[in-house]
Amino acid sequence: MLCCWVFSGIPMNWLINDGMIDFKPDLLGDGGKLVMDWWGKITSISSCKIHRQFYHQYIGSKRARRTLVAWILVWIIACLWIFWYMSTQATEKRKESLASMCDERARMLQDQFNVSMNHIQAMSILISTFHHDKDPSAIDQKTFAQYTDRTAFERPLTSGVAYAVRVLHSEREQFEKQQGWTIKRMDFLEENPVGRNDYAVENLEPSPIQEEYAPVIFAQDTISHVISLDVLSGKEDRENVLRARASGKGVLTAPFPLLKTNRLGVILTFAVYKTDLPSHATPSERIQATNGYLGGVFDIESLVEKLLQQLACKQTILVNVYDTTNVSSPISMYGSDESGEKLQHVSPLNFGDPFRRHEMRCRFKQKAPWPWLAITTSVGILVIALLTGHIIHATMNRIAKVEDDCHEMMVLKKRAEAADVAKSQFLATVSHEIRTPMNGVLGMLHMLMDTDLDVTQQDYVRTAQASGKALVSLINEVLDQAKIESGKLELEDVAFNLRAILDDVLSLFSGKSQEKGIEVTVVSDYNLLAPFTW
Repeated sequence: MLCCWVFSGIPMNWLINDGMIDFKPDLLGDGGKLVMDWWGKITSISSCKIHRQFYHQYIGSKRARRTLVAWILVWIIACLWIFWYMSTQATEKRKESLASMCDERARMLQDQFNVSMNHIQAMSILISTFHHDKDPSAIDQKTFAQYTDRTAFERPLTSGVAYAVRVLHSEREQFEKQQGWTIKRMDFLEENPVGRNDYAVENLEPSPIQEEYAPVIFAQDTISHVISLDVLSGKEDRENVLRARASGKGVLTAPFPLLKTNRLGVILTFAVYKTDLPSHATPSERIQATNGYLGGVFDIESLVEKLLQQLACKQTILVNVYDTTNVSSPISMYGSDESGEKLQHVSPLNFGDPFRRHEMRCRFKQKAPWPWLAITTSVGILVIALLTGHIIHATMNRIAKVEDDCHEMMVLKKRAEAADVAKSQFLATVSHEIRTPMNGVLGMLHMLMDTDLDVTQQDYVRTAQASGKALVSLINEVLDQAKIESGKLELEDVAFNLRAILDDVLSLFSGKSQEKGIEVTVVSDYNLLAPFTW
């Protein structure tokens, strides 16, 4: 509590006033006044000494320069950290923006693909019901083409739909007579792709002999050129078809050049089963109950372009779609790597086939701009820190100069005081030495007055005595001045006669006045004749 009471009286300008504490006397009491007197003596003696020591130990030494350099280095490091932090935040926001746009495109592509996939699966049920369970069939090529054209808006990502029926080898001859064409092989087209103008179905070779075939009998007008092709004659198509009928799910092919267009595409294949197939059938039961295969052709480049055209900001980023089933050598399905931007976001794509993996990789078209906000902020803070350091250093130098001047003034003051003391001592010594022989002179004059002297001689002796006494009085005044300077002056209450003092003064100047022919007289009032006390 005592410490709190003492420090509560210290004002905030203590440092400004050179460490001099200004307490209010009425708050401290008599004890507080004693403490303040003691504190004032201490501070008055050691103030300049402490500041001088501070100047030599801090401001006037290398420590100040080291501190200033450390200040600058610390703020440079701090500004670099601020620049790094703000740049990192800007990069993170750029990553989040890229991830948001890429995920949005991947989600839209996946949703539209799922819509098309569900519609193709529904078409497989329709074919099973109205083609295989009806005799005669309610569906032919013309009906299939019209239906698929009119419902194409429900499959926005498909460029065509085709149906291949399952034909056993024992049924091939009768099937070809019924259809009026020969089942053609597809593996030749896989090994030797042809262009739009070079393709002719009649120039293809017949499908080789095998246990079963899957010739296309219905196709949308956009891909009607695939009619009569045996999808089981192609190696990859055969694997996908067999996997689709065994699993009962949609199966995707690897990207391959489409006929006529040579653009990359994939085929989504669904097996068409008999209507009496139970929902929990085994793979062998599914194979036995298979009637055919319905496939939807997806032109990857076209469907991604259609998707990006729906987005107003489609030019902001570059989109690439990859088939990553083989991780070591992914297949590019859409896009190019023209951007020099290293920042990339990968969004997975799920097209319903667990065997195949797809992903969308997105990059910004333009490189990241300079982080001007981070640059200006860090540079501004550094400039402020440097200015602050400069102000502090200049202030400390100014304080040091003032303290140096204070010290010099204190030295000069001490010298002046020492000179005054020496002068006073000299005057006191000289006055004392002069007064001793003067007292001897006055004594001899007094003895001379006791001899037989005429009136004139007595007047001369009195004048000499008065002059000696005046000189002694002057010496006493010099001693009184020395006492005043040393603070030892003592006042006396002594009676004197003013008329006698005036006569003594006149006697001092009587000789000179007579030589110059000047008469000096004193006219005094009658009341001044009596002695009085001053």
